[in-house]
Amino acid sequence: MVVFHPGPYSYTGEDLAEISCHGNPMLVSAVIDVINSTKLARQAQRGEFTKRAYLEGKLSLAQAEAVDAVIRAKTPTGLEMARSLLKDDIPQQLTSICQDVQKIITEIEASFLTDEDLSPQLFQTVISAVLEQVSAYLDHAREASSVYDGINVTIAGLPNAGKSSLFNAIVGYPRAIVHAEAGTTRDVIREHVNIDGLNFIFHDTAGIKTTSIGPEKIGVEKTIESLGRSDLVLYVVDTCLGLQTEEIQWLRYGKKTIIVMNKIDLCPTPACDAQEFTTVSLSAKFHQGLEKLLEAMHNEFPKDLPHIFLQRHINLLEMVQASLETCLETIVNGLTPDVLTIDLDHALKALQALSGTQLSGDILDSIFSNFCIGK
Repeated sequence: MVVFHPGPYSYTGEDLAEISCHGNPMLVSAVIDVINSTKLARQAQRGEFTKRAYLEGKLSLAQAEAVDAVIRAKTPTGLEMARSLLKDDIPQQLTSICQDVQKIITEIEASFLTDEDLSPQLFQTVISAVLEQVSAYLDHAREASSVYDGINVTIAGLPNAGKSSLFNAIVGYPRAIVHAEAGTTRDVIREHVNIDGLNFIFHDTAGIKTTSIGPEKIGVEKTIESLGRSDLVLYVVDTCLGLQTEEIQWLRYGKKTIIVMNKIDLCPTPACDAQEFTTVSLSAKFHQGLEKLLEAMHNEFPKDLPHIFLQRHINLLEMVQASLETCLETIVNGLTPDVLTIDLDHALKALQALSGTQLSGDILDSIFSNFCIGK
């Protein structure tokens, strides 16, 4: 079946024809061979249709990128984030920030024509306010990126605290070896689990002990590396032993930490002095209190996430942040206002690149080259 989509109402805004046939790869290949034999067509490049839609003004660049994000989403939450970006485009707040930066540049450049003596300190308050907005948005964007890509969770603690038992309880089957002998886990074991629409990537790790040697020492080193990359750490403590003083240092390695007081079936009245951290008591062996832990994990991540979550957008916001920070340093160092315009212009170009109003052909090709063929 062939369906004609006349422009400008088609996906790309051009005249299009869509061919539907059985999905057997041999039949699809035969149809493509017939089309190629006419010498009137060629294979589409990656993301070419969406790129054409962007160039024809059917989609903004952020919406075009959202098409790819929809395809790559792994969870309902990730899909909803991508669909929100596809529907609403770049938030108005970032457009307002772009206008604020442009206004500062305009005022400085206008002073050059009138020979007005401007002091850089006049712009310090305004630039600081813009920087504060960008930094806040960047923090949310990084968190949103973790929610979209998958939240890295490291299960850590001393040997025999019950880390592997908790790992198995969460994933729902005996994925990791559980044994009374300490040091059973020597490598990092990973598993994806979808919890209420969020994709958590769990890492079961070797027990932390500073005196470990040989293969166990390597396992501990991998645990420490995993902690540093974590969006969330579940630090497991044997309730009967309590949180040891030497363990405090490990609680701050990840971006967020939940202390899991395990083995309440043996010691039903756990005590934990680390008041600054969320604490959940449970028995991994008998799955007692597991639902409270899953709920606490889910609550660590915001429900209303910003539309900025793609890595290219985060990189550009980081460039804006760095440029504005340099501006404030310029003011502190007492340099002339014209020096400010250099970094302000860098910030403005990064903001414009985020919205797609200023992009080179090479950058466009790089963006769409990550798309699937036929999208």
